[in-house]
Amino acid sequence: MKSFDSRVYSINDFVEWDKHKQLILNPTFQRRAVWSDKAKSFLMDTIVRGKPIPKVFIRQKINVTTKVSAREVVDGQQRLRSILSYIKDGFAIPKRMHPEYGGLLFSQLPEDVQSQILSYEIAVDLLINLPDAEILDIFGRLNSYAVILNEQEKLNANHFGAFKVLADQVGRKYYEYWIKQKILTAKEILRMAEVALVADLLIALLEGIKNRKQVARYYDRFEDSFDHDPVQVEANFDAVIVTITKLFPEGLGETEFSRPFLFYTLFTAVAHCIHGLPNLDRPRLALTTDAMIAKARNGLDRVEELFAIKDAGQLTEQEQQFLQDSRRATTDPKVRERRTEYLLSLMG
Repeated sequence: MKSFDSRVYSINDFVEWDKHKQLILNPTFQRRAVWSDKAKSFLMDTIVRGKPIPKVFIRQKINVTTKVSAREVVDGQQRLRSILSYIKDGFAIPKRMHPEYGGLLFSQLPEDVQSQILSYEIAVDLLINLPDAEILDIFGRLNSYAVILNEQEKLNANHFGAFKVLADQVGRKYYEYWIKQKILTAKEILRMAEVALVADLLIALLEGIKNRKQVARYYDRFEDSFDHDPVQVEANFDAVIVTITKLFPEGLGETEFSRPFLFYTLFTAVAHCIHGLPNLDRPRLALTTDAMIAKARNGLDRVEELFAIKDAGQLTEQEQQFLQDSRRATTDPKVRERRTEYLLSLMG
């Protein structure tokens, strides 16, 4: 027998229930409110932008004597606490997170925006008069199907700063590009592989070539202070992709550069030509004319030839090193730098 109903309620419904003491946010089986200010702001930024948030689970208890319903929040307490706090002017979304409405309390927002927020609908699974034991069983079953978060998913769950938002945004923006170029699969993207790749590339643009294992450290470093203009950083990223497309108008899908670690190297080489990577002591090449693009492409074609050659004796020492760097410790910073420098030598 079905033990729940799926409903949608507006934020204003929750505000009314809270006002009339019909909303219980701290039942005995719920966790305490532990969300950071950044997490609260990120949630409200999501709502202000009209994007969906996860559903809430509520147990509704009906007092047959008073005919009054009490609604216990079984899952979603921290989301609802954050929403109610925002409506009560408890905090403002940072301006860097939302340029238009950031820095304003709810009561300071235009009336039409306030109305849109109050009308925002939240999906709810309503559990009617179920005992605690039954609720615990339901969530035990739900958790049985939970997928263990990978490293990137954990980073996204625990960070809300401008760098995290930028990496997410750029990763999604190029969804079709990753698939078409065969750099990532749709299945990998479902587990945020595109965000992991973009974060790694953004760090190279901003800080120079680093070990991929350092990505988490930069998420932490940039969480509170990101001293870069996200719009400009994204534009710089776009410029690199545009130039790669000019170099390979037929696409990367059938080339060695579709392999993520070699795409990283192609990206850093082109990025150095256009923007100059920090700490990379190598002359920058101009890629501003068709002739320059053609020359660079002709040089890069040597990479395809290298992977096809069976006799290492036919290769120069530098070529042998490049192949070795493409097979072992591919994300080590020194290895990444050598590969980038080799591509730059081919392009020049």
